[in-house]
Amino acid sequence: MKVFHRFLYITASIVLLTSCSNHPAKSAETTTTKTDTVAPNPTANNSSVIDKGINTDSHNKLNDVALYLAGMKTDSSIAVPAKLQNLRSYKQYSDSLDAGFTSIEKNRLSKMRDWAKTELAPELAAPKTVLYPFSGPDILHCVQFFPDADQYVMIALERYGSLPVMDKMDSAKTSHTLDYVHQSLEDIIGKSYFITRKMAVNVSNQYNGFTPLACVFLERTGHSILDIKYKHLLDDGKTLVEQPIDSMGKHLNDCVVIYFRKNGSDKIQKLTYFKANLSDHQFGTPGMKDNVGLTAYLNNLPECYTYAKSASYLMCQTDFSIIRNICLSKSKTILQDDTGVGFGFYDKTKWNIKLYGSYEKPISDFHGGYYQANLEKAYRTDSAHIKPLPFSLGYHWKDQVQNLMKFEKKM
Repeated sequence: MKVFHRFLYITASIVLLTSCSNHPAKSAETTTTKTDTVAPNPTANNSSVIDKGINTDSHNKLNDVALYLAGMKTDSSIAVPAKLQNLRSYKQYSDSLDAGFTSIEKNRLSKMRDWAKTELAPELAAPKTVLYPFSGPDILHCVQFFPDADQYVMIALERYGSLPVMDKMDSAKTSHTLDYVHQSLEDIIGKSYFITRKMAVNVSNQYNGFTPLACVFLERTGHSILDIKYKHLLDDGKTLVEQPIDSMGKHLNDCVVIYFRKNGSDKIQKLTYFKANLSDHQFGTPGMKDNVGLTAYLNNLPECYTYAKSASYLMCQTDFSIIRNICLSKSKTILQDDTGVGFGFYDKTKWNIKLYGSYEKPISDFHGGYYQANLEKAYRTDSAHIKPLPFSLGYHWKDQVQNLMKFEKKM
């Protein structure tokens, strides 16, 4: 979720989070009711976060539908009928996505991965949980920096959505679905972030949402979708109860869990997404002060890496103290631009700090109260040792003068 002002965040919260009674579209998967418990063990390995009983075969209907939405060739015509694969509009859609992802692979994603090999070497060598607050569906950039994480926990305001049941869709509905997905991808491809006021329209329909967009990004970055589960987190912050997709949005802490695997790898990874209000206070739905389940869940996570990008400076504000303090307490490493946790909240005696790129004052959308003089001073003081960024990622996409910071907790 990328917001262009705190007011927009509050407005989006009211609009999106009070629409809980709207059911997402029926998904291609079937669900049964069962429970699992999230282990709070800080040394948890990959096997401890992957749930039992999930599908582990890459050749499945969900993956075929995800491939189709990603504009890629499917394994068969079982999940997606040949008539839909042969639509003229789908050929145009596929060509457009090919061009877009080819461009950002060359100019952005490949450079991010190369940068991570040196600047995030310790993190790459020790996969952990990655926490990505205010993420929207942007698993795309997260997996460039942290490709082998055991699990990713993402939190934003976008609807859960589901993969459409393609064999029950006609040509008109399919073209309509593809058009919505395409509109939702335009800003992430062109600017590197989502715009909430547009996502509130593009991702608030029955054909779209977090799930299809995240699946598109995973397919386009060389992964296969293995399984998708819809769950509800109980107030203990540990127990997740599986539920039918029609029940999504009826509880405070519903979540969608996507299991995926990098092509050619044996490791199964997990992505858990919560649609939640991360403010301390209530705006349409309870904030973190009253959301005991999500607060407990985040506090129960193992030691993690936190990633924050284009996060609307929300964690610089007093109204977002709980999520900010969780990030500071749970993280071994925090990778962010200046829109994440305010620079002044980092205790220099507890964190090793590396600055990259150049600090510029916030763009005009954030003209009031978001400039950080202490951060500008840090960039100016340490300018001789600050490495440039070989890629553009963030709000300054027009001038491509970006900043990135790595905070590593001292032993």
